[in-house]
Amino acid sequence: MKPERRNPRQSNMAPLADRIAPIRASQIVMRSRCRFAACLAAATLVGCGGSGAGGGGGGKGGTSIGGSIGTGGTGGGDAGAGGTAGTGAGSLAGAGGTSGTAGSGGTAGASGGGGASGSAGVGGAIGGAAGTGGATGGGAGAGGSIGAGGARGGSTGTGGARGGSTGAGGASGSSGTGGSAGASGGSGGAANTCPAATTPTGGTKYCSNSKGSAGGNYAYELWSSGQGSGCMTVYGVDAKFSANWTGVQDFLARIGLQFDQTKTPAQIGTISSDFQETKTGTGLIYVGIYGWTVSPLREYYIIDDWGTTKPGDTASDGTPRTHVGTFALDGDTYDVWKHTQTNKPAITGNNQTFDQYFSVRQTARQCGHISISDHFAQWTNLGLQLGKLEEAKLLLEAQNNSGTIDFTTATVLVK
Repeated sequence: MKPERRNPRQSNMAPLADRIAPIRASQIVMRSRCRFAACLAAATLVGCGGSGAGGGGGGKGGTSIGGSIGTGGTGGGDAGAGGTAGTGAGSLAGAGGTSGTAGSGGTAGASGGGGASGSAGVGGAIGGAAGTGGATGGGAGAGGSIGAGGARGGSTGTGGARGGSTGAGGASGSSGTGGSAGASGGSGGAANTCPAATTPTGGTKYCSNSKGSAGGNYAYELWSSGQGSGCMTVYGVDAKFSANWTGVQDFLARIGLQFDQTKTPAQIGTISSDFQETKTGTGLIYVGIYGWTVSPLREYYIIDDWGTTKPGDTASDGTPRTHVGTFALDGDTYDVWKHTQTNKPAITGNNQTFDQYFSVRQTARQCGHISISDHFAQWTNLGLQLGKLEEAKLLLEAQNNSGTIDFTTATVLVK
């Protein structure tokens, strides 16, 4: 028999089919495997996404952009536990659902204002120290509560650790005004720099018009006119005396040096006085040096202290005085006044017309040194003529009031 020939194509058909079947089976397996891998990957992705969706509850990890370490960031997400390089075989190394977009960052919390700087209280010193808290992320620290007493204004805020750029730390706060230092308390009058002193005791009391020796070289005189009453006590120690008066019309008490009316002040020498006194009473009260001269007849006053009425341009009887000038002496300025008395009592024993001279210290004082002869010289320079000296005595004069005075230092000397 002839050998049977085979068609080459026919001879290859069966083997080809046999080869295709395994390939198809392999493709099916591969597809199944891919589907399985895809499912596994999808499962991984779903796990990540689920982690992201479930985040925002204040995730502890992932250093979320929002909130103070995630506290307050609602979508912050833990950067998903699934974001840690997925464990599934063939996973995309933790493409992890792009960390679930971290829950849109949780809106990073309200931007902390860095703590109110505090108005630094009244008198605030430094006012709101810059708080390190209050970053743009969450719960900006309590920041400057108003400092009690304005100590330092806001204490450093402890909130908002990371998250966002560090806050500006609170404005420094306008420093408290610190108070207006109070009012100056008024001028309060001249400062009393007189030393402590003790009023003498004992002495001789006179309650009617009289004159005589006060011991040593001193002489006293008490003179009053009109209603009221008054007394003086002479202690016999230097020119010290006390006086009290009630409702007097015009009351004069004085102790000092008596002269014989034969010499001018310049011929006598340099006359001065030292005094210290305390007094009560209001109205017209003169304290200082008093005296007379004759040929011409003059009455004079050197007034260093007074009551509520300072001697000025009007005399006690309401008539005007003439301002003659001023000069500086014994630590202050004195105003010089001149006044003409018409038909008034005089040392001559009857009423006379004569001029009065006044040196009035601009600032009252209750103790000090009085350069009597220098006053006389200044008056002469101003055209005020004096005669022969009759007396130079420490004086208390009061009109239409009540009061008391004590001279605890009192001298009148000639050198």
